[in-house]
Amino acid sequence: MDNQEINDVAKIFGHLIRSHLSIVKRVLEEEGLCPSQPGIIHVLSQCHQATQVELANKLNVTPATISAMLKRMERDGLIERQRSLTDQRVTYVCLTESGIEQAKVVNEIFRELNFRAFGNFSKDEIDQAKFIFRKLLGNLQD
Repeated sequence: MDNQEINDVAKIFGHLIRSHLSIVKRVLEEEGLCPSQPGIIHVLSQCHQATQVELANKLNVTPATISAMLKRMERDGLIERQRSLTDQRVTYVCLTESGIEQAKVVNEIFRELNFRAFGNFSKDEIDQAKFIFRKLLGNLQD
């Protein structure tokens, strides 16, 4: 493949990412969420509780980044912190009732967006997309 073809694919890929992020940001803002919150909401809706370090690892961000995000979410009543009953040094983060309701909204937003993006793909095209995306991830990882 020549350099121009690679540049063309990279340009389309960049446009795709920017379009996706723009739609996600707009829809989340309509729901009163900042773009960093859905990841935390999703993880906590799956595992029910996690430490800050566990969240940082699952979301591939620094603990400092998670700390700032959690402060905002706690202020907004989406999460609460609970001390471990067995080890007082450990604090877990959990969704509040409001956070659980937001998880339902977030899941629906992403379900609709995913269907909008991939709903007209055949099974073979979905398999090809997964293969290509995994290959891209592998190429870009350290």
